[in-house]
Amino acid sequence: MDELLLNNYLPTAFWAMEPVAWQEYVGELEGDARRVLGYYPFKWAFAPPCDSQQAVEFLCDVGVDDGRVSVDLVEERFADLPTFESLVSGGCVDWEVPAGDEIPPGGFRMIPEWEPMAGALMNWPTFYPPLWDTFRRMVDGVSHATAFLRIPEGYLGAAVLVWLGVQGIDLNKVRPIPGPVGDIWARDYSPMYGVNRYTGEPTALKFAFAAFYPEYRERYRHVVEIDNRFAWAEGFKVYRTEIMYDGGYVITDGNGTYIMTRRVLADNARVPNLYAKLEAWLGADRLIIIDEEPGDALGHINHIKFISPQKVLVGLPDDEHSPVYGYHAKLHELFAGLGYEVIAVPCPVGKSRTLPTGWHSVALYANSLMMNGRVLLGQSGPGFEKYDEQAVDVYRQALPDYEIIPIDCALLSNGGGSINCTTHEIPDVGRLKRGE
Repeated sequence: MDELLLNNYLPTAFWAMEPVAWQEYVGELEGDARRVLGYYPFKWAFAPPCDSQQAVEFLCDVGVDDGRVSVDLVEERFADLPTFESLVSGGCVDWEVPAGDEIPPGGFRMIPEWEPMAGALMNWPTFYPPLWDTFRRMVDGVSHATAFLRIPEGYLGAAVLVWLGVQGIDLNKVRPIPGPVGDIWARDYSPMYGVNRYTGEPTALKFAFAAFYPEYRERYRHVVEIDNRFAWAEGFKVYRTEIMYDGGYVITDGNGTYIMTRRVLADNARVPNLYAKLEAWLGADRLIIIDEEPGDALGHINHIKFISPQKVLVGLPDDEHSPVYGYHAKLHELFAGLGYEVIAVPCPVGKSRTLPTGWHSVALYANSLMMNGRVLLGQSGPGFEKYDEQAVDVYRQALPDYEIIPIDCALLSNGGGSINCTTHEIPDVGRLKRGE
């Protein structure tokens, strides 16, 4: 990867397809700041490749291709790509604007990560070369299932797939979803996938995307709209609601207990009887609202992870004088009091890795992805070696039958999340219908 690209990491939504966001950013650049125009593929955001030759030029411009991607390979892949319209008309994608509550039947149960999965949904960071290798490793990490990969339509999306292929990815294990591409945080905007415990019907609850914070919703409103409308729906009955929701602030034990942060209350301050409505939608036997981590403006759950119906990983800083030590200690008490086996996972809050140009990266070890006997576990690299090793050991002891796959996520976590945030597991519909 070109060092210039790594030296100018920008933690904003530039992996998206929406040109308006790019135009706003470029218009605000002044003086030396405009040098990023020479490092990032701004021109391709405004005018994506219209043929295979330009697609190859794009890969060269962003510094990811070493000459192995050919015009013929891109042309061949382009011919095989479905259109977004065909995915929508075929029922694979639900592409609607929430107009009101569609009341689902009772009995919903969210499927947790340790149950059988068809694969994981991801958004390819097309215009963000520093993250390409990270996402390649995540795609490879779910090679025992399917990577449901959102990519741009046309030659640009074909170029991404060809690049993955020459990097050793088995494209038979990739399900391309060409179409509008929003933010990379698939966890946050995706539906909540589950099953009706009475009828066995695979069900997806599509809440209105809360989109992090008001300033983000305003600045990147077009990107937010893409994520708000999109839902992978193949095999699932989708129910939509105007309740605002961010998948980053909810976890479940798969047995009717849901943990959410108070951010859901702030996002829905004008919704009457919110708690009762959430209980009904989620099929919750226990809905527990916890405080956000001190200093976390997004209200996300980054240091708690259920790994079975009885076990939960909870971060615990090694510095008792840390401002958030008391917060995490209380979480240990809470989950123990609820009857779970609580396992401490490293949580080096207050420590950071300085990336080029001064951006900081933090460690989010509970922000992993479990899938069909594997765990994709983020690592933070230089300065975090001790914690990286401890995290691997914790997962190996807690999940002895799982293969642990470490992935360097320093650049990714600088953007606010890690592997769990940038993926969303898709349950295996066939096994759900068979009651397995």
